[in-house]
Amino acid sequence: MNITVVGAGNMGLAIVSHIAFVGKHNVQLYTNKSIPDTITMNDVEAGIYEDTSNFSVTDSAQVAFSNADIIMCTYPAFLRMPFIKEVEKYLKPGVKIGFFPGYGGAEYACKGLIEKGVVVFGMQRVPYVARCEKNPDKFVAGILSKKKTLYLATIPYGFTEETAKQIGELLDIPCEPLKEYLSITLAPSNPLLHITGMYTAFKDYKPGDTYPSEIPFYEQWTDETSEILFDYDDEVQQICRALSPLDLADVVPLPIYYESPTPHDMTKKLQSIESFKAVRVPLKKENDSYIPDFGSRMFVEDFPFGVCILKAFALILGIDTPIIDMMLKFYKDLTGIEYFEPNGSFGKDILETGIPQNFGLNTKEDIISFYK
Repeated sequence: MNITVVGAGNMGLAIVSHIAFVGKHNVQLYTNKSIPDTITMNDVEAGIYEDTSNFSVTDSAQVAFSNADIIMCTYPAFLRMPFIKEVEKYLKPGVKIGFFPGYGGAEYACKGLIEKGVVVFGMQRVPYVARCEKNPDKFVAGILSKKKTLYLATIPYGFTEETAKQIGELLDIPCEPLKEYLSITLAPSNPLLHITGMYTAFKDYKPGDTYPSEIPFYEQWTDETSEILFDYDDEVQQICRALSPLDLADVVPLPIYYESPTPHDMTKKLQSIESFKAVRVPLKKENDSYIPDFGSRMFVEDFPFGVCILKAFALILGIDTPIIDMMLKFYKDLTGIEYFEPNGSFGKDILETGIPQNFGLNTKEDIISFYK
């Protein structure tokens, strides 16, 4: 097959290195960055440290997508909608375009593609933690904390089983079909963990405050943070239950996913995950100290393409969300960006989000019809 990977960040380079190393398919990397001819795949758990040059690099959308069979988009959520507009004219009916991970509402922007026969797929979570070392003449794509099982769904849904099989084979990780694509859109992952952790880190911040050094994200996690996370996760589960008859049992509550029945257990769990220890509170250096980095993906992705989508579903379904509302107010107080007004109506910046209402999906019936 012709495989195109979009984006030369950590995840994109890791996926390219693995598929190219296996060598069964034609692999292209779509990026305007300068990439060496050889990438070293460092699969830590498998003990593989090998060079591969069995891929090509292009910045031409026509070259990258006109003959692609499967497209794997690793762009952050805030880049996906302009990307879809850029490439839609090159995508042929039957091509599969997927998002890693799939939350963020990109499927709504793909409505026209779906109507012309393109298959959209999403991954509930990324396949592994990717950490790449980039030197002028050598890129080492690190792969660690590989998932034991991946979960995927497609729109139209009828392609889910065959696509799960293909992606599982490409990534060499078993991939199971989900019952509903919405189990990806509403998956309690970064938009819950990141936003809850940032709330703890910055809730007392005032303009002009600085920090003497970088702050480990999960090591500063407290039981109070976990209690908020539990309440936040419960609001997500209320949304899932209200979307019956859709079966959203695959949206696994975080206490179950992390095997942490109490907030204290969750705190210990998150602090103990080895791959999480590299995550830092979003700060940037200014002179000899640090200030909040409001341009971090934790802000510009997880708020407009994470919590806002959850709030949008809650409005459609008539569900009260005091924790989600608290997080949105917290963000407005920090940045001045207003996605929702206190009464639940849309704020001045709502068009910068990925909510379904921006694409004409305004009722529960609209939602069910779109995903089915």
